[in-house]
Amino acid sequence: MRPLEGIRVIDLSRLLPGPMCSWYLCGLGAEVVKVESPGGGDYLRHSPPRTPSGEGAWFAALHAGKKSVVLDLKQSSHCTALRALLGSADVLIEGNRPGTMARLGLSPQALRVEFPRLVIASITGFGQDGPLRDRPGHDLGFQALAGTLSLGRPVDGVPPVPAVPVGDIGGGALTAAMRICAALHARGKTGEGAWIDASMTEGTLAMIAPQVAGMSAMGRNPVPGGELLTGANPRYRSYRCRDGRFLAVAALEDKFWATLCDRIGRAVEPDESALEQLFLENGRDEWASMLGPACCEPVLQLDELATHPLHVSRRSLTALPDGLRVSHPVPDGHTSACRPSPALGEHTESELARVGFDPSRLKERK
Repeated sequence: MRPLEGIRVIDLSRLLPGPMCSWYLCGLGAEVVKVESPGGGDYLRHSPPRTPSGEGAWFAALHAGKKSVVLDLKQSSHCTALRALLGSADVLIEGNRPGTMARLGLSPQALRVEFPRLVIASITGFGQDGPLRDRPGHDLGFQALAGTLSLGRPVDGVPPVPAVPVGDIGGGALTAAMRICAALHARGKTGEGAWIDASMTEGTLAMIAPQVAGMSAMGRNPVPGGELLTGANPRYRSYRCRDGRFLAVAALEDKFWATLCDRIGRAVEPDESALEQLFLENGRDEWASMLGPACCEPVLQLDELATHPLHVSRRSLTALPDGLRVSHPVPDGHTSACRPSPALGEHTESELARVGFDPSRLKERK
């Protein structure tokens, strides 16, 4: 049994942070019902790159194994239908700007009274209060305000755009999923749900607590790209190999550097230019095979992931029927990842009937 089996999640969110949060919960065994608006649903459904069937690949990956219900929450009968769904739910995830749910007559405060066992997670850029509560935002801005953009090695003196949206995923999806699990655990003791105010900026800031403490201790800001883990140490860097591919060298501790030298068969000075020349002597995979015990690994391209022995043995990726490969969040997560994503509104009638709401009522006028 997976730990969240029996937990029912209603997900009103779209794009990346909220859906990825419910993706983690789905991987842990929760049943996730995605509520989408009519006229196209989640924007990711139609965003490139697309699968062979024409579906957005990001949507297909994040919604495998979920259900889809279409409701227009500007219509009172549709809000009533949502309340019927919430009566059977344990968790509600929403990613609207603060105040939006209240304008729909669905404020988290009111829902907490109506459904006292419900755990509500409101994922926003800047939180439910404060001077930026009403401001729109994206991951780059969250990382900017959290300070993470200032840490990496600049490109032409300018902070680079991060390759992974850490604010959306780490500060938003993962942090919210952790807090939801904690709230469900607390509910098991108290019988009470919770309203979680999940700010993606604050979640990202929490991820660099060590760097903030280090800044306080040093009395200065870190040098962008110039600290131990951001490029200042030649022992902790990626190097180009003879075949044009790259090796990630992370032999920080002396014992691992000694192993590296032993495996190479000669003493090597931890000097950047010397190491650049050294790793041009062989191809990436030859180095990786030789230097794995010294904390060195190949920099894989995404199309290499499915054949790497680690991911093969751990079943870390799953092939869907249309050939799409997806990863999944937890061991045995392939049991949900290998299921198809839902068509828009595919489960509207069945899910509403399940909670005793007549789907024909959705045709009532506002």
